[in-house]
Amino acid sequence: MNSLKTYVLGIATAIATICISFAGCKPTTEGELGEPFDKSKGIAGTWELLSFTQKDLNSPVQEVRDLSSFYIDGTVTPLQLTFDVDGSYQISLEKGKNYFGEGGNWSFDDPDYPSFIEFQTDADTLVYNLGSMVRSFDSTMKIEFRRSCSGTETNIYTFEFNRLN
Repeated sequence: MNSLKTYVLGIATAIATICISFAGCKPTTEGELGEPFDKSKGIAGTWELLSFTQKDLNSPVQEVRDLSSFYIDGTVTPLQLTFDVDGSYQISLEKGKNYFGEGGNWSFDDPDYPSFIEFQTDADTLVYNLGSMVRSFDSTMKIEFRRSCSGTETNIYTFEFNRLN
């Protein structure tokens, strides 16, 4: 019995030694990541609506419905947002509900690590989640409107845009 304990202890010690030696063999990271990209320059330009979806958070299935036809019908120009580096934005909308105001100023909640985009209009301030941060070479952008009822999120509307310029 005593030799079995010694054998198991020896195996455990050998495994621990091997694991520690492999942990010490990590390659060193060389090079630099470079300068962080300017988030304002990344979003600057004109964006045209590519798709509009709704996710019902109260549904047990939580399916995503494509509601793009409310904005895109193939005859009129879909919703367009134009962001300027100076912090102003314009909207062009021929069909569908306007969730973005009549134009005004935009900003991020945190210029270095944004999670939200804020639209300041003459009448209101609208705050939406960023589906992803956009860099100057990215061709798509997602903005999410999270609808709540009594403090509980019920729906997520996702606007996916394609960069025009």
